Amino acid sequence: MTDVALWSTFIALFCGALYFAWPRPPSWDPVLFHQMVLASFFRGELEAKNGTIEEWKAKMAAFLPVGPKPPSGGWTEDPELLGADYATTTLLGAGVSWDVLADRGAPLAEAVTRRLAEVRVVWFGAPAVALQGVRVHERPSVDLAALDALEAAPATRFVLAADDGAALLRALNEAPGVRDRVRAVLFVGATFDPGWNAEHLSQDAFDTELDRVTPWLLLRTADGPEAELLDPPVPSTGRRSIAVHDLGRAPAELLADPALGSSLAVLLAALG
Repeated sequence: MTDVALWSTFIALFCGALYFAWPRPPSWDPVLFHQMVLASFFRGELEAKNGTIEEWKAKMAAFLPVGPKPPSGGWTEDPELLGADYATTTLLGAGVSWDVLADRGAPLAEAVTRRLAEVRVVWFGAPAVALQGVRVHERPSVDLAALDALEAAPATRFVLAADDGAALLRALNEAPGVRDRVRAVLFVGATFDPGWNAEHLSQDAFDTELDRVTPWLLLRTADGPEAELLDPPVPSTGRRSIAVHDLGRAPAELLADPALGSSLAVLLAALG
């Protein structure tokens, strides 16, 4: 084989390896997925009571977070029509179809528990919702040093949750070692400091040693600058460290509904 052929083969193999190794954003939208999970939960509740589609629509109008864009068929669309990227059997596990998910039975609980076996949720402040099937540790205020007291295994990853968004962002900004162990960040009814965000919030400021994108999940209870969190632009290097997913503004009725804790747990499980 000539030198030219050898180099051509090497370049082809190198490009192929680079393509498969290069981190790419998920092909599914966590916001759309979460909203469809909630819609499916409400469908399952009404089907169990022989409810009507009108009741289902009324429930969703009152309870679904405001903001996320529905699919072309609306929130009553069959989630199977979303395509393979949203297949629950792939995102959650074999045997967990959308109909099984709607029933909220044992197969779903087992799948969530299995996928989050090495994950610990650390909730700073009073938990806004009760996450189902997840190990939750409560701390009175934001203190990342408290993670050491959990004596977690090296493989354990954390989901950090808080309503004091400003404090958690500052703490994460100053703790690169912690950021490498964070699976996701969850803000429920959180408040932020727009001035600090404008000066400090960037992809580079929250990078990790591993080239990965950490999802930041935002469920708002109000509108306005202090309740919003914008996704920082990707720098010229192309390195994306975080992705902000605005799950919408939750009505008070939803915060009191156990379905929300279940849907957020399902979303965390699907994020892998």
